[in-house]
Amino acid sequence: MFTSSHVERARRDGYARFSGWGLQSLPRAISELANLERLYLIHNRLESLPPGIGHLVNLTELDVRNNVLTSLPKEIGELRKLEELYLDDNKITALPPEIGRLSELRELDLDGNQIEALPPELFRLRNLEQLDLRNNNLTHLPAEIGQLTNLRRLYLSNNKLRGLPSEIGLLAKLDKLELDGNLITELPRELAQLLGRSISFSIARNPLADPLPDLVSRGLDALDAYLRSLEDAVPHYEGKVLVVGEGAVGKTSLIAALQDDEFIGNRSTTHGLEIHPLILNHPDLDLDMIVRAWDFGGQEVYRITHQFFFSRRALFILVWNARKGQEQSEVEGWLSRIRLRVGHEARAILVPTHCDERNPEIDLEQLKQEFPNMLSGQFPVDNRSGRGISDLRAEIAKEASVLPQMGRLLSPRWIAARDDVLARYKSEPQISWADFVEACKAQQLDEEETVTLAELLHDLGHIIYYGDDEGLRDIVVLNPEWLTKAIGYVLEDGPTRASSGVLDHARLRTIWQDREEGDVYPARQHPYFLRLMEKFDISYRLEDREKKSLIAQLVPHSRPVLPWGLRTPFSANTRVVTLICKLYDTAPGIVAWLTVRHHNASVGKHWRSGVFLRHPMPTYASEALIELQQEGRLVMQVRAPSPDLFFNVLRDSLEHMLQQRWPGLQYQFFVPCQTPGCAGEFPLNGLLRRREKGRIMCDCLECDEDHEISLLLTGFNSTQVEIRSHLEALHEELGAIHSSIGRMEGTVQRVEVFAAQSADSLRRVLKVVSAEVVDCPRMFTLALPPRQAGILEPAALLRERRIMFQLVYLTLWCEHPGEWHPWEPATYELKQEREWLVKIAPYANFVLKTLRLAVPIAGAFSGVMLSKQSIEDLSKRIELMKVLSEKLPAAVERQERLEELPKNELTKAEGQALRGLRALLFRYDENRSFGDLRRVGAPSGELLWVCPRHYHQYDPGLPDLPNSSTRLESSETVGIEDGSRKPRQISRQGISNDFTQDGPGDLALRPAVPKES
Repeated sequence: MFTSSHVERARRDGYARFSGWGLQSLPRAISELANLERLYLIHNRLESLPPGIGHLVNLTELDVRNNVLTSLPKEIGELRKLEELYLDDNKITALPPEIGRLSELRELDLDGNQIEALPPELFRLRNLEQLDLRNNNLTHLPAEIGQLTNLRRLYLSNNKLRGLPSEIGLLAKLDKLELDGNLITELPRELAQLLGRSISFSIARNPLADPLPDLVSRGLDALDAYLRSLEDAVPHYEGKVLVVGEGAVGKTSLIAALQDDEFIGNRSTTHGLEIHPLILNHPDLDLDMIVRAWDFGGQEVYRITHQFFFSRRALFILVWNARKGQEQSEVEGWLSRIRLRVGHEARAILVPTHCDERNPEIDLEQLKQEFPNMLSGQFPVDNRSGRGISDLRAEIAKEASVLPQMGRLLSPRWIAARDDVLARYKSEPQISWADFVEACKAQQLDEEETVTLAELLHDLGHIIYYGDDEGLRDIVVLNPEWLTKAIGYVLEDGPTRASSGVLDHARLRTIWQDREEGDVYPARQHPYFLRLMEKFDISYRLEDREKKSLIAQLVPHSRPVLPWGLRTPFSANTRVVTLICKLYDTAPGIVAWLTVRHHNASVGKHWRSGVFLRHPMPTYASEALIELQQEGRLVMQVRAPSPDLFFNVLRDSLEHMLQQRWPGLQYQFFVPCQTPGCAGEFPLNGLLRRREKGRIMCDCLECDEDHEISLLLTGFNSTQVEIRSHLEALHEELGAIHSSIGRMEGTVQRVEVFAAQSADSLRRVLKVVSAEVVDCPRMFTLALPPRQAGILEPAALLRERRIMFQLVYLTLWCEHPGEWHPWEPATYELKQEREWLVKIAPYANFVLKTLRLAVPIAGAFSGVMLSKQSIEDLSKRIELMKVLSEKLPAAVERQERLEELPKNELTKAEGQALRGLRALLFRYDENRSFGDLRRVGAPSGELLWVCPRHYHQYDPGLPDLPNSSTRLESSETVGIEDGSRKPRQISRQGISNDFTQDGPGDLALRPAVPKES
């Protein structure tokens, strides 16, 4: 309750804080505080602000978050000195025109209101630097947004925006644009003016039209190149039709009939796939469409590889033989596979063949109920007589005309370059990257456009190109059929099948070159094919000395003898985490793919329906059993002193695979009852909901026993714990371990638990920071030059009143799990950069807490066996980082504005500081080589930046095969400008071997920091 003492204190101090008082209105005495500069009214029940608020003419900050305001008084415009206005989480539906008078306003936060439109006067606020409009009801962003020329951060997530005005490109100072969760389908070409400046940009959960989703997933460079190319763009009418079905049902003859070719009896079987162009009349426009029909071989051996070409942007034609019937033709099975791979957006036409001989017997209505919105209809044909072909052709044209990519704008230069390249596929199934570059140069494509076109054609399925792979970046596969057949020959190889999937590399010459029938592949191509099989998760190399690979799809059906089974008793020092994933449809190849994905943890115990794994870091003492049981139950069990790390990696890998490979697959996670002998199961989501509501116990419906929810959810706790407090707890545990080492009080097991928990926490940290920045390394340490740091130990530095910041070294770290370490070639001399160091300080503090755990993990705890001197150097580097961070007077968010820290995301200050680090790195490293740190994808889906020493654990390069040379006809690697092939690091996940050259003034990249610093 207000008293005169509160008023006097506010008048004396110049600020007033009445947060969480339950106020429903403000007393008149507030309006008398004309000298008040800051007013905090967070977490009250204010329905309005009184007109007297306008008397506070000296107010610079007003925070009225978490109230129930529905509007603002027009007197708000009298606060001419106001710089920060926070109105998050109210019920404001409109802003008064008077808001345009707040000429000094720098930050305006309206997150979580009900605003549908913005007044024109808002865009008079030329000093505005941050505008937060998340979680409102905006349907339109006015063109006047371009007038906010000082705007740096614009948050528009979770509105109803359907597009952006072209004037968005006028925001020359913008470094953060957030558009997640809107209804945006197109992006203006002018957005490229922002993307080319290393802006932080996010646009997830929008129904973007093709090819924008693939470009966004590739990164800002790809999106920037595409948008820039639209200056001369024209509509482009091409589509893709995938013709699928069992073998010998008439797929190839059907395509021939659609092309008006003569019928050929006893046509040979299609191996792999073939591509045929169809010219169709657009049903609504006076123009032709080019529809490329992909004819897939129906043999089961090809189905794993064929799934890579199933695309949501394609129309499916499912061909079945009316003579053999629905069941023998596997109609439902094929429809299920299409939906699993493509999702519920898939469209298919059913085409029964041989209909002059027998009428098709099928329950079409039942299929439409089972596969809603998927089937356009059924069109019986006979390929020999031509019956039904005309009607089918018209239906294909109608369905193809509404494919997402039909009519898309594309640059004529891009189209010409693509056509030039693809026209070679009959005579040249593969070309070198140098040849691809030359074709693009002939059409005036620059370097970024060339790489983006290659990646876009890869995503569309026209070519196969992996610019992020050290061994494959110099080859472009023009004919997927050529590659699919080669893989199929391996999968069909009798000796490889007889040896339980172990492929002897010496056999590749027999399989691919010395063939009596089928395509022949020269020995120089063999290393590329084997590496491509690894990229497709079909195989992995066994130990180098064996010169063999394992084809996971061909391993034995019978389970080998295992160290333990799902019901084997375990010791008291071991914790067990079990998860059951119930698959509501068959996911072909799921165990084989998991086996390949996690081959670094293999112990040679694998079979068709399962795999036994052991974490490669012995210190974690973690083992796992994954088994696909009957009725689609995939069981995953991990045993270890602290199983959370290995369990979370495997669970994330499984979920990532399910979402990426089978977006139409429905699945559910269950946790088994812990009562011995009980078959009860708890839905995971249900347990999580109960825990969020504060419930402690849950009873099993099978055994009627009560179970503690936290124990059932062991292995799921880490995602719910606030990351900063968890890091602090681990620091305390580390201190306790060090103090107990001399007494040997259970130290071994304690170290195992600590190492696994710390590694799991570091992995969580990377997932948190990856939500903000993915296109540059995120972990770093700061150090002073020898003349400052070498003279004084960290403790002495801490006592120093003054530290000179005219020169500071920033070193990026390798993020390889379990072996985090500074990477000296990625060391930057920051000269006269005190302002930047202040900007990144909030994030530096967060990184510091993380890296203090990374030092012991990178040392003896992980078994890497770093020298004592190396550990001391790392520790000293961390302590120097601590000293420097404490000396930086960072403008961190005021604690009164942090009601609670976010659990699994950065605070606003940390996120802004991380983006500041990104901008600093891009400024000092224009080529974005980062000392040859390279971005890789971990098996569980997260992105990591690793040094060349660890890179080959993710990309082993081309294998050294007997009697093969990896030199292709035109394999000399030439670039676009200077004759050097150097894919971009940023958003390409490419590989760069060049350091940035010393530039003008203070721009320099040094190879190392002196050890004593």
